[in-house]
Amino acid sequence: MNEFQVIQEKQILEHIPIRNGITRKEFYKDFVNKGQPVVIRGMTTGWNALEWDVDYFKAKETGVKIPIKVGKVSEGRREMMLISQYVELLDTYEKNVKLGLDADPVGYLHDIPFFYMFPEYLADILPFPKELLPEWYWPKWQNYIQFFMGATGSLTPLHFDTLLTHNLFFQVVGRKQFILIDGAQKDQCYIKGWRWSKFDPKNPDYEKFPKAKDLNIKEAILEPGDILYMPSGMLHQVHGLSQSISFNIDWHTSRSAKKGVGTLWKGAPLKNVYYNALVYAGLQLKVPEKSIFPLYKSYLNYIS
Repeated sequence: MNEFQVIQEKQILEHIPIRNGITRKEFYKDFVNKGQPVVIRGMTTGWNALEWDVDYFKAKETGVKIPIKVGKVSEGRREMMLISQYVELLDTYEKNVKLGLDADPVGYLHDIPFFYMFPEYLADILPFPKELLPEWYWPKWQNYIQFFMGATGSLTPLHFDTLLTHNLFFQVVGRKQFILIDGAQKDQCYIKGWRWSKFDPKNPDYEKFPKAKDLNIKEAILEPGDILYMPSGMLHQVHGLSQSISFNIDWHTSRSAKKGVGTLWKGAPLKNVYYNALVYAGLQLKVPEKSIFPLYKSYLNYIS
């Protein structure tokens, strides 16, 4: 057994804590302020969205086409199609996979402002635990949601969220696996460009990436109704364990927004500084959310 095999055997994934319900005070005291991730359960049990299926999306078709990413999430091209068309493709793909038949890969619907585009679905995620967000976001929290839908085997490579935001991730249908690495260990993750990692923690190659051998790697398996909190800058790799529907909200505290503005000197795109400065103006300088969002909403397309 060589050195790298020994390292790989020792690198057991650490499971992050699970809370059954949480108050705002506990959430910030125990997790946000300490930069620690957590899975929260029991706060979305009344949602109609937990019962979403193909027939439901077909029945609510509006004729508006959405972008589906074909190819790698970080590099692929987009194809426009109706939601009803996409869910039909997903359904057929999953049935063929279960039967052991050859199935053409389907694209991945990710990072679209779904509830801003389709407000008719909003009632399906009420009551929403907006108290987990800073109060500045409360008037129009739904506008900041990014939406994901994909097949079994979907993969988002290891990366961190581009604005160094905090992240609340809501699993609605199906299951996902998150592999998590603290942002303080970013330099051991072989980042290319600004935020994508060349290292694959699920299939580690320590000969090619020797600095990764000391990473502290954590895991979370999300079930329908779970909420995952990821602190600012946390790297994550996401695996679709089944056909899956989920969404997240990228959000800042004034502290993380200020840190995001400073990333200009660390290689971040100039647009990142612009969006972080907008949110900092809201959180720290008390500019109302309704004044900031018209300037910020282009981020919802920029991120995808």
